[in-house]
Amino acid sequence: MRYELQLVMKQIWYNFRLFDSSMRLFYLFFLFFMLLQSRAYAQNMNWEYEANHQDDITTIVFSPDAKYIITGSWDESIIIQKNDSTREIIQQIHKNRGAVKSIAFSRDGYHMLTGGQDGKLNVFEFDGLKSKPVSLDTTYDVNACQINQLLYGPSMRSIYSAGDDGRFIVIDLIRDRIIPIKTTRPISAAAIAIDQMSYFIAHENKTEIQQLDVMGRKIRSFNGHQDQITDIEVSVDRKHLITSSKDKTVRLWNIKTGKQIHQFQDHSWTVTDISCDPMGLYLVSGSLDGTVQLYDLKNKKQLQSYHLTGYKVNAISISPDCTSILAAAHQEEDNKKSGYFILPTNLSYHPVLLPEKYILQKKIKIIEPKPFNIKSKINMGRNTIHDENNTADKAFSKPKPNEKVIKRTDQIEIRIEE
Repeated sequence: MRYELQLVMKQIWYNFRLFDSSMRLFYLFFLFFMLLQSRAYAQNMNWEYEANHQDDITTIVFSPDAKYIITGSWDESIIIQKNDSTREIIQQIHKNRGAVKSIAFSRDGYHMLTGGQDGKLNVFEFDGLKSKPVSLDTTYDVNACQINQLLYGPSMRSIYSAGDDGRFIVIDLIRDRIIPIKTTRPISAAAIAIDQMSYFIAHENKTEIQQLDVMGRKIRSFNGHQDQITDIEVSVDRKHLITSSKDKTVRLWNIKTGKQIHQFQDHSWTVTDISCDPMGLYLVSGSLDGTVQLYDLKNKKQLQSYHLTGYKVNAISISPDCTSILAAAHQEEDNKKSGYFILPTNLSYHPVLLPEKYILQKKIKIIEPKPFNIKSKINMGRNTIHDENNTADKAFSKPKPNEKVIKRTDQIEIRIEE
């Protein structure tokens, strides 16, 4: 190896002597550029890269317990891998037609949402104790076109969908009720307040973020970005809104006032995605410039910058234990599979604490009919004989205004509170 290096150096020196002064300067610049490229390539090689999709990854998340990595892609598939040294693929899902645009989990980790170009919202049960942990529970056809963002409510009683049809859909899982909030343009990004009493929505080709109440009425606006919003996060302490944009910036806002309080400007191209850890201590951002930035949210400072030379970052996620970052990235070469980098944060390990499994209990009442005398009944001054098999004559109590009859038999009537 040493002998080969000596030959290369001799060849470089021989070429250098043949050039005039102007060409020598160009030659030196070329060698310097090649040195930088080789260093960047060497750095990329030090980070693990998992390539299993046939097309670009559009969304990537950790399971809430940090045991699994889930990716969705333009190849219409979802891949679930173990988050350990094996990176074993344990399941592939093909329930979507078109790109998978969004994946979200319930806080307890037992339910997973997926949605994308086909406009279908799939709800999966997620059980890590099974060899194939994911099984389809329910499919909702709520958006008339592409779903861009899915959210699982912090209380785990409702889920949310935002799409190209300009509708922000609230699905009340307790009452089986769908509440659409209509807006005027396709929704590019959305988030919900921790108390679920308001929503934050940004529209395609618009720079404004709107905060709406549960009835869809505007509370306030957040203005300052110079291009379309790509993602929105709400801080765990409920005080701050965090947004990313095509204008190359990540911004922090005061939710109560709508005023910008800080701006990160470390990217040179569109910021495609942002992600916060469950404790709200750290923020990561990814960009089409091939960089990933790690920030300390409390002190509003950059902790680390990762340069994925030759790649564009489409999606980002920080692990619940704060030890690693997933950066979905692709090269321009069409003949290669698409995948993601696993980047170490060098932060202290944070224990992952999950709530107990939430059991969904719908508000259903079973009503039995009142006793009825089958011999006779005086009705409006006339004797009327009733057949005991005539169910119309069985006296069920009248439903309350907030109750809906969903099933009736000879013996019982089932109602659900709306």
